[in-house]
Amino acid sequence: MIDHNENKYLVYEYLVLSIRKNFNLEINLFNEYILAQNIVSKTRIIVPTFSDKITSNPRIKMFLTALILSLNSMNYNVTDLKKEVEYLKSSDS
Repeated sequence: MIDHNENKYLVYEYLVLSIRKNFNLEINLFNEYILAQNIVSKTRIIVPTFSDKITSNPRIKMFLTALILSLNSMNYNVTDLKKEVEYLKSSDS
């Protein structure tokens, strides 16, 4: 499981690169989500706090929501996420 707090820049890079690859857009995602701790499970999670910039584009909102859900549901570990970021970087060239 990813400790999102320790890997916040990796998570940010993954989200930004994913949008760039899938939508050919450069979007600043600072303040579009927060890192929090689940009250019950005590696990770290990413909580969307989407601004109008994101909510005004339903496709991007849905895409980011799916990515965040995937990260929160432990479908990725740090090694997987690093590999995905490297793949996104290399396919960007």
